[in-house]
Amino acid sequence: MEDFKMQQMKRWVVSEAAESDVQSLAEALGVSPILARLLWRRGIRSTEEAQRYLYPGLSGFYDPFLMKDMEKTVQRIRQAIDQQEPVMVYGDYDADGATATSVLYLALRELGARVDYYIPDRFSEGYGLNGPAIEQAKERGYGLVITVDNGISAVEQVALANRLGLDLIVTDHHTPPEVLPDAHAILNPKQPGCNYPDSMLAGVGVVFKLVQALYGRLPDEFLDLAALGTVADLAPLQDENRLLTLFGLERMNESPRLGIKALIEAAGLQDKKITAGHIGFSFGPRINASGRLDSATYAVELLTTEDPVRAGELAQFLEERNQERQALCETIFGEAQALIEANSHWLDGRVLVVANRGWNEGVIGIVASRIVERYHRPTLVFSISDEKCKASARSIAGFDLYAALTRCADLLDHYGGHKMAAGLSLPEEKLEQLRMRLNEIAEEVLTEADLIPALDIDMEVELGEVDLRLVEQIQALAPFGFGNPSPRFAVRGLALESTRVVGKDAAHLQVRVCQKGRQLDCIAFRRSEDQPLLDELAAVDIAGELAVNEWRGRQSLQMVLGDWKPSPVQSFDARGCRDKFAWLEVHKDSLTVLCFQESNVEEIEKRLFGYPWNEGKYRLYHVEASGRWRHVAGEDEPTQNIVYYDLPSQVETFVDSMEALIPTQRLHFIQGQQDQEWLRQALFDWLPEREAFAYVYRVLRQVGQGTVAELLAKMQGPLNTVSLTHILQVFTQLGFANLEDETYYVIQDAPKRALSDSQYYQEQERRVQALKQVGDLLLSASPDTMRQWLTAHRTV
Repeated sequence: MEDFKMQQMKRWVVSEAAESDVQSLAEALGVSPILARLLWRRGIRSTEEAQRYLYPGLSGFYDPFLMKDMEKTVQRIRQAIDQQEPVMVYGDYDADGATATSVLYLALRELGARVDYYIPDRFSEGYGLNGPAIEQAKERGYGLVITVDNGISAVEQVALANRLGLDLIVTDHHTPPEVLPDAHAILNPKQPGCNYPDSMLAGVGVVFKLVQALYGRLPDEFLDLAALGTVADLAPLQDENRLLTLFGLERMNESPRLGIKALIEAAGLQDKKITAGHIGFSFGPRINASGRLDSATYAVELLTTEDPVRAGELAQFLEERNQERQALCETIFGEAQALIEANSHWLDGRVLVVANRGWNEGVIGIVASRIVERYHRPTLVFSISDEKCKASARSIAGFDLYAALTRCADLLDHYGGHKMAAGLSLPEEKLEQLRMRLNEIAEEVLTEADLIPALDIDMEVELGEVDLRLVEQIQALAPFGFGNPSPRFAVRGLALESTRVVGKDAAHLQVRVCQKGRQLDCIAFRRSEDQPLLDELAAVDIAGELAVNEWRGRQSLQMVLGDWKPSPVQSFDARGCRDKFAWLEVHKDSLTVLCFQESNVEEIEKRLFGYPWNEGKYRLYHVEASGRWRHVAGEDEPTQNIVYYDLPSQVETFVDSMEALIPTQRLHFIQGQQDQEWLRQALFDWLPEREAFAYVYRVLRQVGQGTVAELLAKMQGPLNTVSLTHILQVFTQLGFANLEDETYYVIQDAPKRALSDSQYYQEQERRVQALKQVGDLLLSASPDTMRQWLTAHRTV
C-alpha cells in the first residue's frame, strides 16, 4: 500500500504577478510592495478597488431587492405580521442553520410577528423539510413556513405544503436542482434568473439580506450572528461575506450578545481579540456539536436568550457536547483509517467510500474532511443502520461533488449540497455500485496531478523582508478564512537550527530556522511525526503564514507552517576537523569521497580501502580540472552522502563537479587545518611576493646561470622548485633571462619592465585570485553563506 504515514508532499504553486503593475499599485497606495502584491493576488488591480478593500464601509452592502423574489417574500411576511398569522422558521441543525434561524426569529419577533422556530432532528428526521413536520405545522395553525439554509431541493415537501394550504417560502444558498420546488417564493442567489451580485452568501447571509429588506436598513444588530454562520459554514470570505464577517467581528469584540459572550468565556477567549479563526475553530464546532450529538434547538436558544444565567448553562452544555464530539471523531476517524489500510486497493481509485455500522451521523462530515486532508481524495463516509446508508461527503478541487452525485441519482434516495460538500442516503445494497460509479466519474475528470494536494503560495521572500510590521500591514486584508486565506509565504534555503516537540499531547512541532543571520521560529500543528525527518536535514524550504507569537508580554515573529521540503542543497559543515580519516571512519553511512588534488588520492586509497571492516562503505573519485569524476576505488556508484575532502584549484572546478550530483544527495565538507596550509603554500608557489622576484633576480645576476636545482641551492628562504620555476618563467618572458637545455642564463643590462607586462604573470595572478575565492568559500565562509552560494550555483 502507498505509504500515507507521512503527510503527502504538496505541489507548491507560487502565484505570478505583473511586477511593474504591483510596483505602481504600491506607490499609489503608499504601501509595501509585498502588500501590493497580496492585493494583486486577490484580484485587485486599481487604486480605487484597493481603497475599497483596505478601507471597507457599510455602504459596500448591496440592495437586497436585487435578489430574485425578495419583493414577493417581503410582501408575504408583512401580510403575516399584519394579520398576526403564525409563522414558523424552519431551520437546520448546523451552525449556519442555527444562526440563520436565530436572526430571522429575532427579527420577526422584533417586527411584531407571531413567530416560532423548528429545527428537525438530525437522527430521526434528517436534513431539510420533511412531510410529517409540514403536516404538524399545519395542524398547529401555522399559515406560513419560512425555511432557512434548506428547502431548495424539497420539491415533494413543498408540493405537500401546497396541498395542505400552507404557504412556504424557501431561503437557501445550496446549489439548486434542475427542478425547483413550487414555493410561494424562493430566495437563493444561485437560482436561475437571479442577478444578485453575490451568489456565495451562506444561509445566514441570505436571511440577513431578507431582514435588511424587511427593516429598510442595514440590521447591524445581527452582524455578529451573520459572521458566526458565514465563517462556520465555510462561505468564501469575499464580497458581502467579507463585510458580514469583518463588521460582525467588530460587534463580537465590542458588544457581544449574551450567547456569544458565553461562548467566548466557555472557550477561554475572554482576554483575546476574536478573529475569524476563533469562529472557525472554537465557536463553530461548539454550535455544531449541539446538532451533531443532540438537538440544535439548544444552540438557537443560546444565541437568542436574554438570560445571562441560561446563556452560561447552555454554553457549558455545548462545551461538554463538543468534547464528546471530539472524542467520537477520533474514534471514528481511527476506525475509518483502519478500514482504508485494510483495503489498500481503495487508494488505487480516485474516490474513497468508507462505511460502517453504528457510526454517529452527526460527526461523519468531520471525519470525511479529515480523510480528505490525509489522503487528498473525494471522500464519502457512510453510517449504516436499518439497511439504509447515510453519508457526508467532502471533495477536492477539480471534482464537482454535486454534479457527480447527480449522475448517480438513480442509486440515491436523497442528496444535496454543492461542489465541495454534500449529504446523501441510499439503500445498503447499492453502496458498492455507488463506489464504482463515482470512481468511474472521477477517472474522467481527475488526473494524477489532481491527487497531489496543491499549496497556494502568494510569494517567495527572504527572512530579511518579513517582520512584525509586515504582519500588522497584512491585517488590512483580514478577516482570513475560506476564500480569503491568510497570505502564505515561501522561504527557501534556510539553515535548520533545531526542532522540538511541543503541546500537552506532544502533537506539534516547533522548528527554528536561520537565513543570513536572521532567526525565525515556526510551529507545525499536528506534525510532530515529522521531527525525525527534519532532524536528518541541514536546510529546508518552508511555506506558511506569518503570525505574532506572544510570550510573557513579548512579541516575536512566527510562521505557522503549511508545508516544508528539503532544500535542494543539503550541506553539512564539518570544516575544521583535525583528523579527516577519523571523521570518515566514524561516520555511520556509506560515503563517496571526492578528492580534487591528485597528490591526496593515493593516501586516501591506502587508508580507506582494503580492510574487511570497511568493505563497501567508501567510494573514491578524483575530480579532474574539468569537474569530471574519475573513479578510483570502491564501487562505481555514488552514495547518498558526498564528502568534499580537499580544495580545488578554482571555483569553476567545484561548480562543475556539482553537475554530477542528484537532488537528494547530502554534501559534507571536511576541509581543515591541512587545507589551510596547502592553500597558503599554493598561493605562494603560484605567485610569490614581489620581494621574492627581486631576490631571485639578484641571485641570478650574481651567478649568471644555472638550472632550477642549482639556483635553488644558492638561495635561502621559503622558495621551492615550484615557486622558483614560476618566477623564472616570468623572467624569461620579460627578457631578463634565457632558457637553454634546462639552464637559465641572465641577460645583462636588460631594460626594466613591470612584472605585469608578462602574460604568464597575469595568468598566475588570475589563478591566485581564483584560488583565493576557493579559500574564501570553502574555508572562511559561514555555513549560512556557503549554503546560499551552493543553492545559487547547484544546477540540479
